[in-house]
Amino acid sequence: MITPSTLVGDYAADGYVVVESLFTDKECDTLKQEACEVLKNHGAANATVCVGAAVHSSAFRNLADDPRVIDLLRPLIPEGVMFLSDKIVFKSGENTFATPWHIDAFYWAGTRPKLSVWIPLDDVSADNGTLKVVRGSHHREWTSRRGSGEETGGEFGNVITDEVWDAADEVICEIPRGSAVIFSDRLVHGSCTNTASADRYTIISTYHAPAADESFDEQFPARHVVV
Repeated sequence: MITPSTLVGDYAADGYVVVESLFTDKECDTLKQEACEVLKNHGAANATVCVGAAVHSSAFRNLADDPRVIDLLRPLIPEGVMFLSDKIVFKSGENTFATPWHIDAFYWAGTRPKLSVWIPLDDVSADNGTLKVVRGSHHREWTSRRGSGEETGGEFGNVITDEVWDAADEVICEIPRGSAVIFSDRLVHGSCTNTASADRYTIISTYHAPAADESFDEQFPARHVVV
């Protein structure tokens, strides 16, 4: 397991950390089945993203507070850890588009810093549309533009204006199911195109330091202080 000092150092330098095989195959099977149910019962028709899994599912509420996750976050958010919200992201064999380059802070501008924990419930690779990041990009300021429906699949409105960086800093996160990628809301990231003709499920949970609610927070009823 990664040490706290390595975790903090790598996160500060790179803007993300990968911790492999945090959850078991059996746990991933259970969570994937739960994700399918949440999407079926609460997701919009043909949507690939469903925000607020923890609102609808005790399994995802428990995941948000899981000590294996929180123990990784405590060194990164020493003031305490507050869960904000989560979302299921589903890539189907038919839905192949790549999530465009963006930073999450585009979607909550003016709020306190956040980080997210990206957990694939299937083994992920470039072929089935895994996460890709730009190492160290959280050190730069980025501007956004409105993406077209064609390039964003109609679900990711804000994309990077100036996609200029060293190609060597692009990292494709090919990792086993149940691993975790912890990344800053200032880190440039997207996903590969899903060319594998296979479904891929991911749960992404977002956290920040405890503080009085900002107006943005009030739309997420499952938010709570963990530690």
